[in-house]
Amino acid sequence: MKFRVTAACLLLIAGSQSLAGGFDKALFESWLDMRAGGGETDVYWYSEGLIKRFPEGDTTAKMIGFDTARLLRDPKNPNKAIQLSRKIFYFFDPETGERLDRAPIAYPHQLKIYELKGDELVYTVESNNGRSVYTLGPMENYTAQRIDDVEWFNYSVFIQRASGKFENSDFYVHSGQGLSEKERYQQTWVSYGVGPTMSSAVAWRYSSFDAMPDIITKIVREEAPMWLEPPKNMAEIEQLRAEMRQRSESATASQ
Repeated sequence: MKFRVTAACLLLIAGSQSLAGGFDKALFESWLDMRAGGGETDVYWYSEGLIKRFPEGDTTAKMIGFDTARLLRDPKNPNKAIQLSRKIFYFFDPETGERLDRAPIAYPHQLKIYELKGDELVYTVESNNGRSVYTLGPMENYTAQRIDDVEWFNYSVFIQRASGKFENSDFYVHSGQGLSEKERYQQTWVSYGVGPTMSSAVAWRYSSFDAMPDIITKIVREEAPMWLEPPKNMAEIEQLRAEMRQRSESATASQ
């Protein structure tokens, strides 16, 4: 696979277009199509990354995983949509590739709401990390830009917990003839988090679970079948919320 983000980044530096980064309707629709399939198909964003100690810089683990998404359009508001997602990541020895005896990062659901207001994409996310359900937003921290044959979407998140956490994601849509899906849709991600650790990853898109590399599909089929597909609908989201509430109430009652 030709990973074209480096070329796109060079275009960002050399580009002469405005850096305002506002959305229009076409960029909003392109974002929904790229990120979550536009309501036509489920998508799978496969990711490989490294975790490093900060400030030493030594690599402590390789992480491999994916998030999967389904888009629901709002029939009453064409400028609003909901992304139903879940994600899971496993850890491997960076030298040998052997899987580490470490619990995966696993989110049974994420509910992401996107709304176009003027030239802003307003974003709210509800996350279920298996221990609690929490919400971030609404946030107006997205930018979008067309640079030659590349559409570039960026957003950053600042989380005030413990020592704080920062994440930054860049998504790229490449146009052109003959590109495969994983060449057309790509992402880079970096995070500074509790630990302290510094993590980074690259991701690319598939339209089916089976199309992803065997290293992740084999584990998920055997150990985490919930993650074979995104949540089906809002009824499943509510069921997962209720299960989390029950778990939390039981834990409180046992204390």
